[in-house]
Amino acid sequence: MKKYASGEQTKQTLINATGELAAEMGFSNVSTRAVAQLANENIGSIHYHFGGKNQLFEATVKEVTRRFNAYNISQAIEPFLDLLDTSAGQKGALRALVRREIDILFDPDKPRWHSRVVYQLMQYKSSLQEILLNELMNPIAQTFTALLRKIKPSLDEDEAILHAALIISPISTHADFMPFFLEKLKTDRYSQEYLQKMEDAIVLQTELLLGLKPENS
Repeated sequence: MKKYASGEQTKQTLINATGELAAEMGFSNVSTRAVAQLANENIGSIHYHFGGKNQLFEATVKEVTRRFNAYNISQAIEPFLDLLDTSAGQKGALRALVRREIDILFDPDKPRWHSRVVYQLMQYKSSLQEILLNELMNPIAQTFTALLRKIKPSLDEDEAILHAALIISPISTHADFMPFFLEKLKTDRYSQEYLQKMEDAIVLQTELLLGLKPENS
């Protein structure tokens, strides 16, 4: 029988296994036995390192939020905060937010299961969803809507949320349905050229919807 190994590497292996399984089937369908089997660890190591299944699941969600917040949304627009009364500052901040979302979701050095776990958690209310909302999704939504209403003060809250969704949806769709898009593109990874085209298209669409003169006009 495998002994309980100590150290961060074992904990990370268990978190990665949990994330991969949850990305495919949702946390409610993930068992500790399946996690241990995928991680090639003794099932007792989950209790040894985390205290139980719930704590392991929470650690997995926090792994995702830490990764997304390593370069958080406030940092992205910080260079433009003193320029938000100008068209150049507004457009710069808008592009910075779009670029941040693309860079984080398609970082080749990070596991693909991170974005799928976000997708799974957003489907049903749970204590894990609350962690995700409080530590990641709500701050993103608040920053996006505040910027959009700064650019176009006539937007009400519902319209600002709609515009934020129009910005984020193409990016998240490319992450959630990555196998489909990569097959159509006949590649195993989005190229930087493709991601740049995505960024430019989203920024242009948003500038037009908000009544900003597009950058390249």
